[in-house]
Amino acid sequence: MKIVVQKFGGTSVHTPELREKAAFKLKEALDEGFAPVAVVSAMGRAGAPYATDTLISLAKSEYDELDPRNLDLLMSCGEIISSVVMVQTLGRIGVKAIALTGWQAGIITDERFGDATIKRVETEKIQKYLEQGYVVVVAGFQGITEEGDVTTLGRGGSDTSAVVLGVALEADYVDIFTDVIGVMTADPRIVPEAHILEGLTYTEAAEIIQQGAKVIHDKAMNMAREYRVPLRVRSLSDSGKGTLICDIRTLSNEGMRLFSQNKPVYSIAYRKGLAQIRVKLNGNRENSLKMFQLLAQKEISIDLINLFPETVAFVAEEGKAQKVKDLLEKENFDLSLTFPCAKISLIGSGMADRPGVVSTMVEALKEVEVEILQTSDSHVTMTCLVNAGDMEKAIQVLHRKFQLEEIC
Repeated sequence: MKIVVQKFGGTSVHTPELREKAAFKLKEALDEGFAPVAVVSAMGRAGAPYATDTLISLAKSEYDELDPRNLDLLMSCGEIISSVVMVQTLGRIGVKAIALTGWQAGIITDERFGDATIKRVETEKIQKYLEQGYVVVVAGFQGITEEGDVTTLGRGGSDTSAVVLGVALEADYVDIFTDVIGVMTADPRIVPEAHILEGLTYTEAAEIIQQGAKVIHDKAMNMAREYRVPLRVRSLSDSGKGTLICDIRTLSNEGMRLFSQNKPVYSIAYRKGLAQIRVKLNGNRENSLKMFQLLAQKEISIDLINLFPETVAFVAEEGKAQKVKDLLEKENFDLSLTFPCAKISLIGSGMADRPGVVSTMVEALKEVEVEILQTSDSHVTMTCLVNAGDMEKAIQVLHRKFQLEEIC
């Protein structure tokens, strides 16, 4: 039995028209010979009547403090409503379907309410319904403990539900339906000539997502990479199959990637709202350890860390910059802040051991007079920090310089 898991987020199911589009995607999978499992989020976002944030606000209007166990029970309601409504939509187009809660679907978790970890999935009930010809619609974002308490899976929980079910059911694909037609060479709002990438490796996709392109939650992406579940990032409004995320062998077999890489970069991602902090060590290298310990104690996350004998440079969220400044100056650190900044990342497995990527990046940014504040790299990523006002023209020139309009 060929199985496909299709996840529909809140913005994909919040109107009757969108739910019908989702239903036809499931019917299309049936017609292609798949046994589909749908994973649905709560309908809409904050303010919509059945959105999770709306349900939380309803409860907190009576009492600010909610017991975590009771809060999880409440937060699970939106997805249950969504699953029942989706089954009714499928019925109207002649598709036999059944709704299951996360616990009915066999998703067993630990007892960490609000951010539970899935321990295992007991798939017998889902498989029974699939064998009987049902489309199984599972409420995402939720599971149950060994003791029978309802839990939720934290941010991106429906993505996690879909990938975990894909692993447990040995699905051929997990489809993530979003408001974009796939993973793009760059943000099309910044680069009009940006276009969809037909295929990416797990590592490339994970980096693109980590660096700012939120097409799937990073926890779910990392799980898909670990268990080698093929993902497709798709759109309800597009008839194509979106972007396939899988291993390099599959991409090569599908004709999407050649063994002889002729392109070092495949996509450009970015993050805004950052601040650069430069700290002088004043001849005492032990100060760097003290500084990192102070930041860790205050649970301040930092990124793009460069250590030099006399200075340390790193990046934090702009909203936390003043907190970092106050914390370190209280301990007599000599520092400077630069904000607002943006981080731009060139991503592609073709840049590994490929000379010339840095020089091409520097040359491109020099052409448009963009100052590079800081850099870092890995085997699939080259990142630079720039002033936020320079971000868009930097992305545009890099997209042209690396000829990303020619990549498919």
